[in-house]
Amino acid sequence: MRAELQQALTDMAHGRQQRAETMMRACLAREPGFVAGMEVLAMALAQQGAASEARIWFERAAHLQPQISAAWMNLGNVCLECEDADAAAVAFQHARALGTHDVAWLLGYGLALLGKACFVEAHRHLEAAFLLEPGAVDVRLAYAQSLAELEYFDALSACLDGLTEPPCITTQRRALAWLLAQAGKDREAVRLYAQLLSEFPHEVELRAQYALLLERLNRVEDAAEVLDGMMADNAGKAAGLVALAAARVARRQRRPAEAIARVQRGLQSLQPAAMLAQLQFELARSYDLLGNQDSVMTALEQAHLAAGRAFGQRSKTEASGVLAWLDQRLVRPLSAPPAKACDRVDMPEDPVFLVGFPRSGTTLLERMLDAHPQLAALDERPALEAVIDRLRSAPGWRGDDLDASLASMGMAEVVAAKRHYWDEVGRYVVVEGRLVDKYPLTMTRLPYVAQLFPAAHWLLLLRHPCDCVLSCYMQAFGSNGGALAFGSLESTARTYATIMAWWQEQSAQVSANVHILRYEDLVSDPDRELSEVMNFLSLSMEQQQRSFDEQARRREVRINTPSYAQVAQPLNCNAVGRWRSYRKYFTQDVLDVLAPWVHRYGYTLD
Repeated sequence: MRAELQQALTDMAHGRQQRAETMMRACLAREPGFVAGMEVLAMALAQQGAASEARIWFERAAHLQPQISAAWMNLGNVCLECEDADAAAVAFQHARALGTHDVAWLLGYGLALLGKACFVEAHRHLEAAFLLEPGAVDVRLAYAQSLAELEYFDALSACLDGLTEPPCITTQRRALAWLLAQAGKDREAVRLYAQLLSEFPHEVELRAQYALLLERLNRVEDAAEVLDGMMADNAGKAAGLVALAAARVARRQRRPAEAIARVQRGLQSLQPAAMLAQLQFELARSYDLLGNQDSVMTALEQAHLAAGRAFGQRSKTEASGVLAWLDQRLVRPLSAPPAKACDRVDMPEDPVFLVGFPRSGTTLLERMLDAHPQLAALDERPALEAVIDRLRSAPGWRGDDLDASLASMGMAEVVAAKRHYWDEVGRYVVVEGRLVDKYPLTMTRLPYVAQLFPAAHWLLLLRHPCDCVLSCYMQAFGSNGGALAFGSLESTARTYATIMAWWQEQSAQVSANVHILRYEDLVSDPDRELSEVMNFLSLSMEQQQRSFDEQARRREVRINTPSYAQVAQPLNCNAVGRWRSYRKYFTQDVLDVLAPWVHRYGYTLD
């Protein structure tokens, strides 16, 4: 038996798995309890793609030698191949109880937790594996997957940057393509998907993923070509992804009835919470095109319920505490921050901060500004947030007293913070001219900006508060705590009032150079409004700023905002007053919260 076992191992090492399988089957026919033969047979079967039968033999081996951790590790790994995350987790727990806690265990158990949608715990284990063995491709990709699930996209991008050698295993290449797309590494993702589809042209999951990426890049016709002939009902586990891609493309092509049918077909199969949310949001958008407001609101209710479940899988924060992200931003008001000028420091000119409540039209104005040769848009990247995180973690920082903490900053600290900001900016854009930093809720960071960038210009874009609230409620922002603040019209209205009150209070205390404009004026008379903005920035208006939509369609990388599709269209007033079609859903409580802001900004509730 021992000689035959050694021969089988030699055969497998030389790619002769079938021969090894035949030999081990013969051995087990003579000696059914030959455990080593079971394990080698299982390995030969697994290497031939017969994971289900391999699992049977690994299970027998594990139960015959329950005190051998390697047997449970083998069983856990083959259960992962069989996509049985629950069984895999149980097997890995047996191995852990026997003392195994190496990188292989951390990787396997982490992947099982990912499969069970226990994303926070999965991330903890996969991060531990990554820190121990960062050079292993399988470990790095698994860790990257956990980052993507938790929507840590900047960390995901950095993780993929460290992948110095591209993987050669097909499954790893496929995983990498999707991760590159998730990280916004669009050029690399497009190249890899094109290569993979040339090798596997009929793989429906690959085609759906690629189509979603192309649609995200506003290459809608290319996405439609990739999807041609695909149907969700024969897509297996990828049914939700196929339905989402097909529906999104159909809606972009102004075929909402087809989009609805595609989504409904995808909803016939059980979907993870995050995918269910995406499908329901897509359903709402298509019903909105048809003017079926009741169906829109029904789909949105289901979308937000699913988004809440997805959030629960990705955070330990209770649903009742989802506004903590806002409380963390809105600390004790700043009285009068002493600005510390850095005139002699060799740094770029202080930025233009473009802000407004989400869905106020900031992306539209950003695209107009980015078309100017002397302006460069940061494209909604959290450069300032990275600086604030570093400041708050510094020794001596008093989180409960922003006033005192900022006032105590010395010149060296201010300069270091500014340099960190520009280093972060440099990760995303080469600044030629002046930077436009559009990150809507930077309006809650006014005290920090007043301290670090006293010469900054502010552009505040307003929109009818009811339109802002409706648009935020209808938008899939992602499975994070901030997005759950938009889980109902009521919570969105309260968030709007809180943030705008904060801005009013802080802007009254801090000397900020602010130009205010309204979305409705910008779309109805863009030349006048844009001319006033450019005068405010001491720049002349350029002709190419009027054709911002053409430039948006020509981009090879995504527009990093939910408004990517709208800004690739010619300027129009279609979204002005949209809330009136949904007025019956605005309860009196919602209107009472918004009314002061409606009147303050010159709008009406008529």
